Amino acid sequence: EVCHPLVIGNSRILARTADDLGLGLKFVNVEDPSQKISPGAFPVLAVPACSSPETPGPLSKVEGGRVSFAYVAKGGKMAFNGEVQALVTGPVSKEAIAEAGIPFRGHTEYLAEISRTPNFVMMLAGEKLRVALVTTHLPLRDVPGALEEEKIFSVIRITCRGLRDFFGFSAPRVAVTALNPHGGEGGLFGREETMISRAIARAREQRLEVSGPWPADSLFHRVLQGEFEAVVCMYHDQGLIPLKMLHFDSAVNITLGLPFIRTSVDHGVAYDIAGQGRASSRSMEEAIRMAVEMVKKRNTKS
Repeated sequence: EVCHPLVIGNSRILARTADDLGLGLKFVNVEDPSQKISPGAFPVLAVPACSSPETPGPLSKVEGGRVSFAYVAKGGKMAFNGEVQALVTGPVSKEAIAEAGIPFRGHTEYLAEISRTPNFVMMLAGEKLRVALVTTHLPLRDVPGALEEEKIFSVIRITCRGLRDFFGFSAPRVAVTALNPHGGEGGLFGREETMISRAIARAREQRLEVSGPWPADSLFHRVLQGEFEAVVCMYHDQGLIPLKMLHFDSAVNITLGLPFIRTSVDHGVAYDIAGQGRASSRSMEEAIRMAVEMVKKRNTKS
């Protein structure tokens, strides 16, 4: 009802799974996004290097990792080249991709690399909360050393621009978290807040509505009261714990700063329930809807 989907995948695997679950879905192979198909069928763009076994059964872990990466690579290339208006990605197993011999830290980092985007932001969004991350997939012990004033400033700037371009906020209010408990207690618990404050000051010089660094343990309550449109967080779990508590089934992963629109589900592969018809589709539905709304907002702004 909201878009013309194009599935990058394997029609045989999709059809077999749909039949096993009694879904009554039809999948048709197409060669390009504009190809017309009959109503009620899903267009599937195959990746030539990826074939499915003729006999029923799951792919091996290594083959699954190789195939899923190939789908991401194809989708990213199409989005970068303007062949589609937005890219929506499903979950992948970083472990399986690594076992296939492919260096891969995550969708966000890979899409930034192929589009030659040096500065990008991972934002997770739900109905009540939006969080942007300064650092993403790092061991917690490495976070303090990875924080830099320029990086924090860049995340603030890209977040504010994304909120204007894709969410319709003319002057978005953005809060920035402290790294340490109680905002560092004047240096007693750490001094990273001095660096964070400098980045905030630079953003305010550009007339951005940014404040902080706020202690994270009390900030998210203020967000729910409507004080801010988004929060810039210093590390992964600082932002994702409150987000998933509020929006576990409906949050959307958005990559800001890319030259194309990309959204994704905010959950993992859940191989333990794969193919059983038990997984919730809500996050994927929300990711598709979010991508469509972002396209509309971008087109209206341009």
